[in-house]
Amino acid sequence: MSAGTLGSLQLPGVLTRLRVDLMSYLRHVQWLRRAGGPSLKTLEPELGALQARLDRLLRRLQLLTSRLALPQATPDQPSVPLGPPTSAWGSIRAAHAILGGLHLTLDWAVRGLLLLKTRL
Repeated sequence: MSAGTLGSLQLPGVLTRLRVDLMSYLRHVQWLRRAGGPSLKTLEPELGALQARLDRLLRRLQLLTSRLALPQATPDQPSVPLGPPTSAWGSIRAAHAILGGLHLTLDWAVRGLLLLKTRL
């Protein structure tokens, strides 16, 4: 996910990495919705919308992978369940970290996919 690796990107690798990352963020958003507590209740509509968008993006990514006849990614390994945040401030910090990481991942994906689009 560094700028130096953008030149050597290959479509199957980008799509696989993006799927794995998006699945991870989807699980984290689901965890935030379950374990966030009262400190994140005001964000519930936005977290629900984000979860729906991630689901839709993952379905479109699967369709693109099928349409391009690329190898399917292996099924995900079961992840270790995350424990609840220890405090209201912990919930807010967790939400900030998860959303910040998702922003960086999507920025990388857009740059990579645009670069690959010019090569195809």
